[in-house]
Amino acid sequence: MDAAERLAALEAEGRRLIDVASTDLDADLPTCPDWRAADLLGHVAGVWEAFRLIVESASTEAPDFGALAAPPSDRDALTTFAQERLELLGAALGSADPRLPLWSWMGEKSVASYRRRAHLETVVHRVDAELGVGDRTPVEPSVGVDGVDELVTEFLAGRTDGVPSGSLHLHQTDGDGEFMLDVVDGAVVVSRAHAKGDAALRAGGEDLLLVMWGRRPLDGLELFGDGSVAEQWIALSP
Repeated sequence: MDAAERLAALEAEGRRLIDVASTDLDADLPTCPDWRAADLLGHVAGVWEAFRLIVESASTEAPDFGALAAPPSDRDALTTFAQERLELLGAALGSADPRLPLWSWMGEKSVASYRRRAHLETVVHRVDAELGVGDRTPVEPSVGVDGVDELVTEFLAGRTDGVPSGSLHLHQTDGDGEFMLDVVDGAVVVSRAHAKGDAALRAGGEDLLLVMWGRRPLDGLELFGDGSVAEQWIALSP
């Protein structure tokens, strides 16, 4: 996905999230049990605002997060606030050099990595909003596997705390995505390869994304080997 496609996808997913959440701000969210739709919308708008601040800082030093605009407590203003945050983030990401180094907690530290993170964060939370109001739309297989790739390479690789007791192979059934997750010398090692794991999970890109981000159960998916190992890997998700 090139820069223009990524920014267009971010805008489309963000507007869908805002529209869905705003239809019932009191909706309970089954995938975020402590939140209602209003909480989700405030959270996502806050993430968009934080990413904008990081990108506009154009620095490898952490910005002053105290300067962030907080989501309004007034619900009538919340939707407008979220719309503005999405527009401001899109403008910041669109005007910045994608290779510009930035402060980040992720392995890749650039404007391009924030474009990807903003898009995929929005996709997952769009699903959260839709599940809350019962108006579900699909995730493209290529987007789903991109989200899995980001999760395992940026969030899980190198992790040393709470590591699983065995290996997991992920196989995309509607595309070319394959990942091998293992623990070597106490740290998570990730490769994009076909190999035999202690557990293996076969599913479409959307289902791989949702199960690895804890948005759907393993039930109904092709699972081979030790299911408890798969559950341990899923539990590592942020």
